Amino acid sequence: MNDTLPTRILLPVVAAAVVLGVLWTWFHPAQFSNVELLGTLLFLELLLFFVWHFQRLFFAAVMFSFLWAGTAVPWQDAFNIGRWVVLGFGAVVGFIMWMKSSYRSFGPLHLVAAFCVLSAGVSAMVSDYPTVALAKTASLFLLFLYGAAGARVAVLGREKKFFQGLVFAMEIVVYLAAVCYFALGLKVFGNPNSLGATMGVGAFPVLLWAWLNSQKTERARMFFALLLCCCLLLFSLARAAILAAACVTVVLCISLRAYKLLLKGAAILLLGLSVTAILAPSFFEGVATEFSDAVLYKGHKEQGIFGSRSSPWDVAMTEIKRNPFFGSGFGTSATGEDPGFVLGKFHSTSEVNREHGSSYLAIAEWVGLLGLVPFVGLLLIVVHNIWRACTWMRGSGDPSHFAIPLAMVLLAGLVHAGFEDWLFAVGYYVSVYFWAFAFVLPDLIPATVLRSPVRSGAAPHRAYRLEPIDSTQ
Repeated sequence: MNDTLPTRILLPVVAAAVVLGVLWTWFHPAQFSNVELLGTLLFLELLLFFVWHFQRLFFAAVMFSFLWAGTAVPWQDAFNIGRWVVLGFGAVVGFIMWMKSSYRSFGPLHLVAAFCVLSAGVSAMVSDYPTVALAKTASLFLLFLYGAAGARVAVLGREKKFFQGLVFAMEIVVYLAAVCYFALGLKVFGNPNSLGATMGVGAFPVLLWAWLNSQKTERARMFFALLLCCCLLLFSLARAAILAAACVTVVLCISLRAYKLLLKGAAILLLGLSVTAILAPSFFEGVATEFSDAVLYKGHKEQGIFGSRSSPWDVAMTEIKRNPFFGSGFGTSATGEDPGFVLGKFHSTSEVNREHGSSYLAIAEWVGLLGLVPFVGLLLIVVHNIWRACTWMRGSGDPSHFAIPLAMVLLAGLVHAGFEDWLFAVGYYVSVYFWAFAFVLPDLIPATVLRSPVRSGAAPHRAYRLEPIDSTQ
């Protein structure tokens, strides 16, 4: 698969853009003192550059644009609009390149995803905010189309370079987040749950896999990045993200039969807690009490562990009973408020949506029980692909395969989505990250399970070679 888009496709676009630019300059010279116009032209030039190097760079452009729109940084509002332009180009250009490639294959996952889009479109017809629901359905279509084509173009045939870039990107995200939170006191991710999701779903599975496969020269650096990621995860006090990271650790170690590694980690944790409790009992008691209240109970100790989630869960169940068949419309909820001018915005607002406390309750309310069928099928296929990857790990004992970090990201995402609303919220960067990998994973899972004499309790730390592996092995 070529790295650049075919010249015969882009050349007419470039020529037309140049001609239009010259004509605009000739008839509107004063407009080039407009900062917004200059920014738009710069954005389009960069977009054209990324499209030209689609396979190598466009995946990073998509993730960067959505991440920028979801963080408290300068020009965030501009990227609220720009991210949809980037995703639209990625979907269309990616589909063209995929159909011109030697792969050109689609499977049950893509068929079920198409039915999900159809289901979302039907639910939009009965929504109190049909314009918003249809816009969100269109964004879901673009995301699934990009995942089915553009994301696969970015990975297949260049797995080694892609995953090296992915690990490096996760390191950069962790380092920048640590500087912002620990050194500068800037809460760039806003909600602590977003910080937890970024670390627990986005960075932790990838960095854990990279550390398991790192060479001696890289092992210290990877361990430092992983440790910093864990510190940010604990700092966020996001229990859903902490639970997701814990599930990834346990499943990965069991699948690789790395029982000693799991026991060593638990022993080190217990030793650290014990030493702290002995040397500074009052400090330990205070931290334990604060951590318990902030993480386990979220300030609702009288109502139990799920006290903070009981209210949105109850409201969601009431709405599901009120609209059991077709739901309230994809991406929208009946809040009883007048959305007014917010229909023209490029992101969700409280007037058309609310918290559900779970992505699974959210999608059930949005599309109803009839529309829920294809979404359940889609999630079951994702779970099946994770199971296949774990089965391969269990049989081979090899942690270096490229399917492993993707499977662990998806596992973390499914666990985390049980307590947060982001799984089908296309505007959220973790949702884009999750579904892009969900469409790539089936292409990387080996067709057969290799059997190797890995002894129970052995921790198979292989070299971090990142060599392309033939999926037909």
